[in-house]
Amino acid sequence: MAVNNDLDDNQVVSKEGDRAWSNNSLSNRILTTGKTFVPNSPFVEQPSLIQLAEYKSLNVNKLQFIPPDLADGSFGISIDELSTLVSFETRNDTQSVRNLNSNRFGGVEGLAYLLRTDIEGGLASKVMEKEEIEQERLIASRGASKQFSVAKDTKKPSKTSKMQRRISKIMTSQDDVIIGLFQEDGKILHPIDYLARANYFGLNMVEAPKVPSVLIMVWGKIKDDAIIKVLLAAAVIIGIVGSLINPSGGWLEAVAIVMAVIIVSTVAAYNDYSKEKKFRKLTMMQTDKKVKVIRNGIKDEISTWELVTGDVVELLVGDEIPADGIYIRGSRAVVDESPLTGETIGVKKSVLSPFMFSGCQLSEGNCTVLITAVGPKSTSGQIQKLLSDRQNEVTPLQSKLGDLAGTIGKFGLAAGILTFLVLTIKWGIKLSSGEFKSSDWKIPALEFVDHFTVAVTVVVVAVPEGLPLSVTMALAFSMFKMIKDQCFVRSLMSSETMGEATCICTDKTGTLTENRMTVVRIVADGDIHNGEGSGDAGEKRFSNTTLSLCVRDILSENISLNSTCFLKEPEYENARPIFVGSATEGALLIFLRKIGVEYEILRKNVLMIEGCQWEFDSSRKRMSTLIVPDFPEPGQDENALSGYRLHVKGASEIILSLCTHHIEKGNITTMSANKERYYQEIIQKWASEGLRTLALAYRTVSKKPVDQEKDDSSLLEKDLILIGIVGIKDPVRKEVPGAVAECQKAGLTIKMVTGDNRLTASKIARECGILTDGIVMEGPEFAKLTDEQRLKIIPNLQVLARSSPSDKYLLVRLLKETGQVVAVTGDGTNDAPALKVADVGFAMGKSGTQIAINASDIVLLDDNFATLVRSIKWGRNVLNCVRKFLQFQLSINFSSVIMTFIGPLVSSQAIFKSAQLLWINLIMDSLGALALATDPPDENILSEPPHPRHANIISGEMFQYIFIQTTFQLAIFMSMLYSLGPIVTSYRDTPPLDLTTHINTMISNTYVLMSVTNQLMSRQLHHEINIFRGLSKNPLFIAIEILIIAIQILILEVATELFGFQKLNWQDWIVCAIIAFLAIPFIIFVRILIYGVRKIHFSQKKRNKVIDPEVTSNIKSAKSLIANNTSTLPRTKPSSTKAW
Repeated sequence: MAVNNDLDDNQVVSKEGDRAWSNNSLSNRILTTGKTFVPNSPFVEQPSLIQLAEYKSLNVNKLQFIPPDLADGSFGISIDELSTLVSFETRNDTQSVRNLNSNRFGGVEGLAYLLRTDIEGGLASKVMEKEEIEQERLIASRGASKQFSVAKDTKKPSKTSKMQRRISKIMTSQDDVIIGLFQEDGKILHPIDYLARANYFGLNMVEAPKVPSVLIMVWGKIKDDAIIKVLLAAAVIIGIVGSLINPSGGWLEAVAIVMAVIIVSTVAAYNDYSKEKKFRKLTMMQTDKKVKVIRNGIKDEISTWELVTGDVVELLVGDEIPADGIYIRGSRAVVDESPLTGETIGVKKSVLSPFMFSGCQLSEGNCTVLITAVGPKSTSGQIQKLLSDRQNEVTPLQSKLGDLAGTIGKFGLAAGILTFLVLTIKWGIKLSSGEFKSSDWKIPALEFVDHFTVAVTVVVVAVPEGLPLSVTMALAFSMFKMIKDQCFVRSLMSSETMGEATCICTDKTGTLTENRMTVVRIVADGDIHNGEGSGDAGEKRFSNTTLSLCVRDILSENISLNSTCFLKEPEYENARPIFVGSATEGALLIFLRKIGVEYEILRKNVLMIEGCQWEFDSSRKRMSTLIVPDFPEPGQDENALSGYRLHVKGASEIILSLCTHHIEKGNITTMSANKERYYQEIIQKWASEGLRTLALAYRTVSKKPVDQEKDDSSLLEKDLILIGIVGIKDPVRKEVPGAVAECQKAGLTIKMVTGDNRLTASKIARECGILTDGIVMEGPEFAKLTDEQRLKIIPNLQVLARSSPSDKYLLVRLLKETGQVVAVTGDGTNDAPALKVADVGFAMGKSGTQIAINASDIVLLDDNFATLVRSIKWGRNVLNCVRKFLQFQLSINFSSVIMTFIGPLVSSQAIFKSAQLLWINLIMDSLGALALATDPPDENILSEPPHPRHANIISGEMFQYIFIQTTFQLAIFMSMLYSLGPIVTSYRDTPPLDLTTHINTMISNTYVLMSVTNQLMSRQLHHEINIFRGLSKNPLFIAIEILIIAIQILILEVATELFGFQKLNWQDWIVCAIIAFLAIPFIIFVRILIYGVRKIHFSQKKRNKVIDPEVTSNIKSAKSLIANNTSTLPRTKPSSTKAW
């Protein structure tokens, strides 16, 4: 019965009349009657008598609301009025509710009229192409003219998935073009007056902080770096003194130093700028979420970016409130406002407390909300706008490299001081011995300042600024590449941690399987029906004749009303409808269509009792809904309809245990022991074939609970009548067995944690390759053990069936205690604790609730286990890229600093000038980081063991390479210093004007060319012999190598005087190139030697290997423990002694 709060207490409206009334539009209802109602549709709050009296006291002026004329297309309320009305500060003030129900606003119904929307059907909308919608949003964001031509894509739609097309668009767009992950492609419902609403009320987007320009970043680097300022000051002095000595060219070295500083700073700033732009894009993409709306009376799922003021939003458990709004109707709605208040106690929402705020989450129940403020005007948007700077997250690897850079910087400072002391001593000896031929003070002064500049440059070169930059660049690069692989990284730290993962706890449904659920079998009315796809010999397509009429009616009522899922029509004809909500419920709705029933009609016509819907819970394993029945029970007359009907569905064995009757041959009969055994055998048989079984039941209830908040659902869920049991098929993803094998090869253990029963879970786990000869256990059994017992079982536990979120949380916690680095997948609200406690939490992008996504580190956009494996590759690659760069930088760092220090000791002048050292620094830092930090993962990266969490960042193999490369370079350059003179004079017709400067030029040129070969060989971390493997996959690396050589040629041909070089002829270039490329055969030869020694060592180690007796003892004790505590567990041996 519908309650009319504006009539006398004794007046009521019949159910039929209420339905007819609810079909009228809101504006017609207000304009024709001048009154507003609280409609009694599904999910409408029915207040208690006390609440009703209180509500009426707050609603006294509502009758006096006179709707204004909005024929001109304007809105009847201003933004300021909305902000005052829905304010977080006054949310608990009863005066705010009185204001809402005043004659100015007319309650939520009147407010909806002022916003030109309908609280039943939502905004008037039309079907539009996605490109047109994006153009409208662009126009609204820029305030452009409404006259805008949209070029439509005439190409045939691709058969790739929507998400793949969306990701492709993201990857190819510019950094300042923001595209959401959850925006739908193709044709979707779009408000007719979108531009008017967006221009008046704003967009539901908060712009990320702007990135400073490259010039500002360059100035910041120069201003904040004390060493750079000293170097520039020294360059100014050199320029002044040099000009006094030689007005025509004495200033060249100073200009070269200044130019080199500017170029180095600009390249570094551009790298930072590019990185910040990418992170800004990622930050904006994180704000794009999914939201369910009602438009044109049709439910749809859209991106939160497309939400506008006046939209009617439907919220379910786990959803995040996308914008500020007012409660319209709902069922047991409780909101977690802790993101705004810090208080963890849920706040119940109703007509007495109707104000909803963005950023909060619905922790219980469901409701519909009228949106009143979006984007910067909303509560969370205002808070977000105050955050002017991106919060930089320092990852463990960045912290480690920062410490390493500090240590190396101290070495560089010491080297700079020693270099300056050596040069100063030589300068003093030269001055005292009268070697300066001129008595002019400017010449020795210039040389002294030049020595000081070289020493400062040594410090600049020695400080490895590129180390932290390499991590950030590797993270930014990998994060965008992971988006292409359908992984959206929400936390920088998780990209690194994935490379250390040793154990994965994965869900089954949607992750290992396709989440393409189909009902293929049903037992009902005493018969088993094998549908299409069941694989049985007698399979037959489901139709409207599959079930008897009475069974079909009661089954349809159960499936349609005891559900929160709805179907969204596909983009292409003959495609499968899209499930918005539970895939299991979606499969049941598709089944209804096959037997000739449309669920939407039942939902519109059948009355659901407010506060009496108990949604699926992982601990209860079932869902229940109380309704006013429209169909008679099987075997009864229509006139016998009375009371209420409770529909229940859930885990088959649990529902079966609650049933005392069942339907057979159109009649309700008592459930005998034999019949119960018959159903149990069907459940076990179907489950052993990998089908998910679901039981549907009901019972008649004479009266509804007096207090729905106190009464537990278990008081009603008893003495049920079994309608039937369905078998749902969800095939394993084709790529999963291969991905599982890759993980196992990579040294990762995989554990399936699922809510399905033991038999279904075991079948799917075997099919995936997860279950070999390990343990299968159910959650309740696992929960009964002590921590000590669990720790003995966990190493060989491969499947945890019928598990609850608390079981998953417990398993993850214990795995971490054993030293494992754990990755966990989850999609439900109750999975949030396990996702939080895990080292890396993976949420499902398609099926995951917003609470689960917010608790996660990485979102799997396609809910696919193979995608998780790809994320492990990228996680390992981050550390690998940093290590590659570290090898390269440290070998150059040490060799250049040592050569600069030794040069003055063995030669009459320093080998490297300041400008030359800065050019080497540019190669070593910015260009090196750009080339090596963007290397894609090696093909065999998963054949290596996981990175130990606390291992030294410089491995033994890296140390060997750095030592060998540095030693080789020093040996080569010392040899060139002493023997290059006679070689040069032997092939040149005329000797160089200044032989020392010429030799230093050739050494410097050889050093740069050797840096190119060094960069190439630094790509291998384990002494691999094939140095070109995977090179074609990184075109940026090849481009940077070519760029370095091109700039070096340009410097030696055009800017010789500027950099203190002498021009080289073609013979000099050949000599430099031959010497530089000698490093390649030398390093390969050394690696072959290392490989041979390694092979001999491992063969001896293998012969001497024995089994530890303690390991055998642990295996025996674990077997005994399993036998004593879990009698139902399979008696299997451990998969390997190593696991124990």
